[in-house]
Parts: sequence; C-alpha cells; structure tokens
Amino acid sequence: MRVPPNYGLPYSQQFRSLYPEVARANNAILVPFLLQDVGGIASLNQADGVHPTAAGQRKMAETVWKVLQPVLKQKA
Repeated sequence: MRVPPNYGLPYSQQFRSLYPEVARANNAILVPFLLQDVGGIASLNQADGVHPTAAGQRKMAETVWKVLQPVLKQKA
C-alpha cells in the first residue's frame, strides 16, 4: 500500500520502501501496489473515494493475478 501524498515525501518514500524490504527479508512474493490503476480513479471507486467498485475490484484481481499466476505455475 501507499500513503496519501499529504503525509509528505520523506514519510511516503519510507513507507513505500517498507513492504519490499519486508518481502525480501522474508523471501515473500510482493504485489507491488494493490490499487494500481484503481486508486485515485473516481470511476473505479465508490462515492467515499476509498473503496473500489466492482469494476475496481476486477482491476485489483488482475493486478494480483499478474503476480500470483507465475508463482502457481512454478509450484505445479
């Protein structure tokens, strides 16, 4: 995940780097940004501007699948 820009650039950069560091340290697969191509796009979010619509959820599933599918193929 990422924090909104109003948290300031230094904090945002530190926060953003945390997940890749934890993934590397734990030999875990990382979905770089779950809300890629969804976050901040009004048509893909509900009126609250935070929660994705059904179309936004489909895009999120595609984002996860791009990472998950190769992992599953390796395990087969």
